[in-house]
Order: sequence, then structure tokens, then C-alpha cells
Amino acid sequence: MGHRRAERVASLILAEISAMLLREVKDPRVATANVTAVRMSDDLQVATVYFVAFPPQDRDRTLAGLESARPYIRGQISRRLRLRRAPDLRFTYDSTADEAQRVESLLRETRKDG
Repeated sequence: MGHRRAERVASLILAEISAMLLREVKDPRVATANVTAVRMSDDLQVATVYFVAFPPQDRDRTLAGLESARPYIRGQISRRLRLRRAPDLRFTYDSTADEAQRVESLLRETRKDG
């Protein structure tokens, strides 16, 4: 049962953070950030927030902006979702798209060679 609740809370947190980044957080470092996923621990104490930055070279700058906005985001999540205790937010760059692009380019190279 705890696992399903963690998934539901993660989904709600993803929607709330996405909306906050779009409309409320005024830090220019996060203007091009997109949240791709949220993974909750089963005890709902930690939320790992995966994001991408455009362009990808700005990921360190974007991460710094997200870290700066963390207290605001955490407080808003607690209020909006009416959680007794807001989870600790950990922001992590989602490298899935970068890895897929790298694999695709390697496949293209092998097709040219073969």
C-alpha cells in the first residue's frame, strides 16, 4: 500500500513543481528547466526530482537555481498537498535524453561503417 501512495504523491509533486517553475519561481536560472520525474521514498520523507535543462550545458546553473528555490518549493508543496511533513527535495539532472542521443549517434556511425 505504501508504494502506491508514494507514486500518487510523486505524481502530485511533479505537477505542483512544474506549475511553480512555470508561473511562480522568478529565478532566471530555472526558466528553461523541465521536471521529468519525481521518485518518492516509500516513507514519503525524500523526493528525488529529475529535471532537464535547455540547453543541456546550463544544467549546473539550473541546478543552482533549483537549490536556491528549494525552501520555497518545499513549503508550497506542504501547503498545497496538505502533507504533515514536506519531503526533503533532492534535485538530479535527468540524463536519459542525453544517453539516448549518444546511443543513437553510435548506431548511426555503425550503419555508415557497415
